[in-house]
Amino acid sequence: MTAKALLLCGHPQDAEDAVQEAYAAAFVRWERLRHYDAPDAWVYRIVRQRLWVVARDRSRTRPTEPGTLQTPPSAGVEQTVEARAVLTALAQLPSRQRTVLVLNCLEGMTQEAIAGELGLTRGAVASSVFRARAKLGRAIGMSDGTGAGKGRRTGRERHDDPGLVPSQAQAQAQARLREGPTGSVDPVTVALWRTELWLRAAVARSGLPARQLAAVLTSSADTDAAEAEGEGG
Repeated sequence: MTAKALLLCGHPQDAEDAVQEAYAAAFVRWERLRHYDAPDAWVYRIVRQRLWVVARDRSRTRPTEPGTLQTPPSAGVEQTVEARAVLTALAQLPSRQRTVLVLNCLEGMTQEAIAGELGLTRGAVASSVFRARAKLGRAIGMSDGTGAGKGRRTGRERHDDPGLVPSQAQAQAQARLREGPTGSVDPVTVALWRTELWLRAAVARSGLPARQLAAVLTSSADTDAAEAEGEGG
């Protein structure tokens, strides 16, 4: 979840705060959420809402701080170079373009769904996706930024690289990644997805998950204490 938040906003503190708040909210609602088919989808929606509130206050995202996360041992040199290039390119995008690009190309949300969630028009979302794809494509060396299988390497070649992507994840990714008009895997989506994998591995290796869990438990305990005090009063 933190890796997803980092892709959306690019700033570790904003991502950490949003994830902690979302899980704290889920913790106190767990008796209801535990019956959901995908409780994590509820958490991710709260993360997106928190980060969008922050993003609307800025014309651009805060600078990415990739140096705060150590390179995961499982990542090859090429994977790390690609991930840092994607993160740097994302940091140059306005907040709206970054958000809609991740939600549309990586998460597979429709432009209509994104517009409804963010309070934008369908046209504004479409324009932002187009501009963001072009900018990201140019930044990571794709010839036209359209994601039609062009560039230094094809999307499928990138996807089949060994290293960070385990075989089970490869199978899942094949089902998730949308194909272009020629049947080739969308390289923009692949680049974003592989960057998320890199971030997952980097976050897991850091001390961030333990700190986040401690913060969630503390917040939940404070909420329980406040409710108990209110009942007692």
